[in-house]
Amino acid sequence: MDERLKFFLLLNYVNANKSSAAKFFAKSDDVRELWRPTRTDVAADVVSEKSLAALRKANDTAWAENELERAEKMGISVMTIDDDNYPDDLANLKDAPLILYWKGKAEKFPDTLKVSVVGTRRMSAYGRDVSRMMGRMCGENDIALISGGAWGVDGTSQNECCDAGGATFAILGTGVDIVYPAANRTLFEKISSCGALVSEFPIGSKGLPWRFPQRNRIVAALAQKTIVVEAPMKSGSMITARLALELGKEVWAVPGQIFNSNSQGTNRLIYDGAYPFVDEETFLASCGISQKKKPSEDIPENLTDDERNIINALHENGTMPVDSIAAAVGMTCADILKYITMLSAKGYVYMSAAGRYSLKKNL
Repeated sequence: MDERLKFFLLLNYVNANKSSAAKFFAKSDDVRELWRPTRTDVAADVVSEKSLAALRKANDTAWAENELERAEKMGISVMTIDDDNYPDDLANLKDAPLILYWKGKAEKFPDTLKVSVVGTRRMSAYGRDVSRMMGRMCGENDIALISGGAWGVDGTSQNECCDAGGATFAILGTGVDIVYPAANRTLFEKISSCGALVSEFPIGSKGLPWRFPQRNRIVAALAQKTIVVEAPMKSGSMITARLALELGKEVWAVPGQIFNSNSQGTNRLIYDGAYPFVDEETFLASCGISQKKKPSEDIPENLTDDERNIINALHENGTMPVDSIAAAVGMTCADILKYITMLSAKGYVYMSAAGRYSLKKNL
């Protein structure tokens, strides 16, 4: 196998990063010295004695070669920090990962705007509605959504982004072959189909507690803007926000009730200078994105006036339950359900949550 690829795989195996590789290359340009030590043993000054022993044991058992074989069988790509597709924003980190394992439809992170949406697993009903709005906003405006694929805010926003026709990428604290928690299997399959699952951890890596805070630096680095929806003061989302600020990235926080623990972190971020997320229009304007033109200019001619009115109501108000649509257009709920069924069959409307409907991206 390619010796430089083997070098990166073995260092990554012991959780070494760009900093460790830089120390090695400052002393030697022969990557084979990592596993075939000379009298000076350059690698001994790069990683700990324990890590070096584990690394060389892995080499003796052909771990790197077997890892690539496993990846190929599972449809997993392996991207190194040397690759052209490796994102510059991530490569600039002092502790950038040497390897990114990649599973999904997308072959690389897109060159378009990337926004991270993060928040607590124990979101409130308000946090759920906001997370859906964030996902839909990204999906409808060609913004790549970066998050962690976890329960709560992460998964809700990513699911909605996929449904709206967007691209989303889950940065995992496990191997990309591990579904954690197991209930996320359907979500992970959906993310893979419209973006990718990404991890710095080798195939088969379990969800150990320290891995999740570590992966947060990747979430912060990849996105030009980070939005925190709901977060207690002590949470992984606050770690991501702090990392984003340290990298000079914009941090936006959704205001919340002062008595709600989920809003203590976001409200504190705003107090400390984060941008308050007050509405989609303001945020999109900060991204240089103007609101899309009214759907009446784009609606196919074969729709009835009632169908047009429903689409206009959804465009103006976003996701709506049936009774709200009925009130907005002056129709009965029974009629709304009839027309919604036809509009769904035509591919213009979809159920974004139980009893709630949104427009597809193509309008």
